[in-house]
Amino acid sequence: MVSPRPHDLLRLSRPHVLPSDAPPWVSSVLGAAPWVVVRRAPAPTGLIAVGVRGAIRSERYATEVALDDVCEVVAPEDVAHTPTQRELAVMSTLRTVRPHLDDTGLRWGPTGSVGFELATGIPTATTESDLDLLVRVPHGSAEVLRCLAALHREFGSRAVRVDCQVETSAGAVAMAELVGGPSDVMVRTAEGPRLVPRAVAVL
Repeated sequence: MVSPRPHDLLRLSRPHVLPSDAPPWVSSVLGAAPWVVVRRAPAPTGLIAVGVRGAIRSERYATEVALDDVCEVVAPEDVAHTPTQRELAVMSTLRTVRPHLDDTGLRWGPTGSVGFELATGIPTATTESDLDLLVRVPHGSAEVLRCLAALHREFGSRAVRVDCQVETSAGAVAMAELVGGPSDVMVRTAEGPRLVPRAVAVL
């Protein structure tokens, strides 16, 4: 099995043993749909830092699961072209921006509520949902930055807010920050956020 990465969705093969202080809703959610999302955080050997999402935005729970208990891994790019079944504004926006993302030649996919719904078939996106995206940039260049800037302008023209994270070898950077603003950008890593020069973030 490929080592799971942040934003990957994991299906658990058996009920997860939760800490005694876990909120009651966590057990209910995992009992109905044993899916968790990989967090960007350190974890002991053999374990993966994950999050459980509840029915509302405030219901988020951080925990760890054993790699041996994972029976399926779904990365954001695995559902980039999964047909959307519900007519929501956020799903329509995904269909609209999909060709622009494909044209970059970069690997990309939806995360957040849309990615979760497309991966699991469980309705989680709402009429208020933003479109969360992940774009992977293994090696940066001036051309890649121009592509990202063009994408950012395209996203800005949409009625639904598009929040795109750019995954680089250094960590994850908000696209809006990477393509403009100060010379230093905030990179999210497993050890926490750190401020680095833009050139370093896309190497």
